Amino acid sequence: MRWNNSANLLLLATSLAACGSIWCDEGDVDAQIESLVERWDRPDSPGLTLAVLQDGQLVYEDAWGLASLELDVPLATETRLNAASVAKQVTATAVLKLEAEGKLSIDDDVGRYRPELRRYEDTITLRHLLWHTSGLRDVWTLADLAGWLPGDVRTSEQALGLISRQRALNFHPGRAFGYSNSGYVLAAAVVEQVTGDSFADWTHEHLLLPAGMHDTRFLDDHLEIVEGYASAYRWSGHEKGFVKDSLASGAVGSGNLITTAGDLARWAGYLLSTRVGGRPLHSVLGAQGTLRDGRQTGYGFGLFVDTYRGLPTLHHGGNSAGYGAHLLIVPEAGFAVVVLANVTSVNSRRLAEQVTDIYLADQLSSKPTPDRVLLSAEDAQSYVGLYALGAQRLLDVRIADGQLYFFLEGSTPRLMFPAGRHRFTTQEEGVEVTFTAGEDGPMVKVVMSVGSQQFTGKRLKPVNLKTRQLRAYEGRYFSEELETFYSIVATDDVLTVQRLRGADFPLVPIEEDRFLEQPAGGLELRFNRNRFDKIRGFTLSVDRARGISFRRQGAA
Repeated sequence: MRWNNSANLLLLATSLAACGSIWCDEGDVDAQIESLVERWDRPDSPGLTLAVLQDGQLVYEDAWGLASLELDVPLATETRLNAASVAKQVTATAVLKLEAEGKLSIDDDVGRYRPELRRYEDTITLRHLLWHTSGLRDVWTLADLAGWLPGDVRTSEQALGLISRQRALNFHPGRAFGYSNSGYVLAAAVVEQVTGDSFADWTHEHLLLPAGMHDTRFLDDHLEIVEGYASAYRWSGHEKGFVKDSLASGAVGSGNLITTAGDLARWAGYLLSTRVGGRPLHSVLGAQGTLRDGRQTGYGFGLFVDTYRGLPTLHHGGNSAGYGAHLLIVPEAGFAVVVLANVTSVNSRRLAEQVTDIYLADQLSSKPTPDRVLLSAEDAQSYVGLYALGAQRLLDVRIADGQLYFFLEGSTPRLMFPAGRHRFTTQEEGVEVTFTAGEDGPMVKVVMSVGSQQFTGKRLKPVNLKTRQLRAYEGRYFSEELETFYSIVATDDVLTVQRLRGADFPLVPIEEDRFLEQPAGGLELRFNRNRFDKIRGFTLSVDRARGISFRRQGAA
């Protein structure tokens, strides 16, 4: 371990007291953590910073890798990185603080403060925004669909404009949970409206400084020079190696909190030690959302409410361009761990959990040991296919490098681990996929469990269409909500979507007038027809933005 500052010296004197494990003697913590991050402890790679808080004290803080590959500047404990969606809990706390001061109510209509938001059939409240139960389409998903490229400048004003143009919701407010950055962009805008100050300035003065976070601030101007701010990278392959993964964003609320690992650990200490209305602040933020039917969502105010190996936890992660972050809090142990990275390859959540394993070893339940099940190539092939989970969600199971993966709504591929007959788990706790075989061998049904929720689906039969059939869908289509054109062309028995900005992608038919993007598998087009049975347009859906209308140009 490199002793970067005086905070690290505290570890030498308190390592035994700070460690809940009989295996954790003096110096052992260092060795175990170093073994977890050794692949990033090198002079030619970006990396990460890490901090641990226990009983109100910062007991560990270190950094590995480079903050700038171009300038050969190493990451240090004082290096600032982008905390991405970990910022949401700060935004939620800002709204709750204003409520405690009597300046608003979280059950107020959002339109009272932001009249540019379209009026929908049901009222959207501030509570809906913070609990992700508003039904609002996700603003950054919309931006991608509209052709905004990763390096494009993104401001809060642009984001609010895109949100306000949406004519429909993903679902009725309060009836489902749907993670949406739109809610937190709006929440930050409400704070500005109520306080008359910029969100960045108000949170800095009223939240961040009182929490002892002197190296933390929301970045609302992408051109601002931030001292000690690390660049972000991604691995592009052995030919080019690492490349820059830039972020030109001044949008705040849903993310863009520039901070250090130590400051975020201090934030966790603030949540654990501060009381609001007689309750610990972490308990206030950890009040789970409740849907109209009484179900709880597993998400509070900017924090996921969960358990890890038997202990209740609050946590949140995030990724923004090449930056990755995770904050995990174990309230009853007075413990928190923070991981901030400047390269996409770091699994920040898993690393936070592994550090928790080290510190709280004697308080955690044993890790379950799944039954070892071996799959033959023929067995694995029987699971491959598309499965419809309800009316809109699609599960895409594939084989890559001899292993089974699934894609859900365009998410990153998840590796599937055999855990029993026709049963699989993933690296994420609480996710399980169980199949039912048909009489001829291949699977016909699937049940996906995510925590307490279950999604049941059936396998879709392949559909083959020739070029002459596909030509009925050709044309140029425009979306007023996204202010963008998509062109659709048919060649060589394949239907392809072409965009002015963004890569083209092919479509595969999965039923009449219904197509799925390939190879990502998450974007769905449903074509609609006029009374003469001619294609007049389509609706586009992905995980966080559903039912976006496109109209065929020149259609009657």
